[in-house]
Amino acid sequence: MDLDRLYKILNETTIQIRKGDVVHGTPELVEAIKRGDEKLPGGVVSIDMMPSDKEVKPELERVDMQFLTIGVHREIAEEHRSEFIGLLNDYPQADRLTAGPSYIEVGGEIGDQGAAFQLFALGKVLGLWDVITPATLGFSGEQATQLAGIGYIMISGYTPTAKAA
Repeated sequence: MDLDRLYKILNETTIQIRKGDVVHGTPELVEAIKRGDEKLPGGVVSIDMMPSDKEVKPELERVDMQFLTIGVHREIAEEHRSEFIGLLNDYPQADRLTAGPSYIEVGGEIGDQGAAFQLFALGKVLGLWDVITPATLGFSGEQATQLAGIGYIMISGYTPTAKAA
């Protein structure tokens, strides 16, 4: 699989969109960071350096990935359909795509879980598969976040013989 070409297509067709605040995590730690405290309490913090939904083009199709949203430029995606399918058909262990892998597995294969989310969203918008998330399975809130963290964001499966529409 030509990862350089895959990344170029993902960068041309998709964008990662932040769902919440730039800084989030353990409330005490987040507040200390926002205040600029030199001594920080323990905890976990994430910094999402990506645009918010309000900062991206409204015409993008959005695919919810629990942790973030992926915006897809449908028109540009359609221009890359055949090449994207060709790359998918060269995926190592193609039977794994057929089985509906999680973002963790695909991220390990292509080198980045964020890119796996982009790949999932691009394929969904092109009608190659569906994306299954905890919300799809009826979960919400903290339970959905925990399930997503252990891999419950996956594709429904890809048929390597798919043809461009």
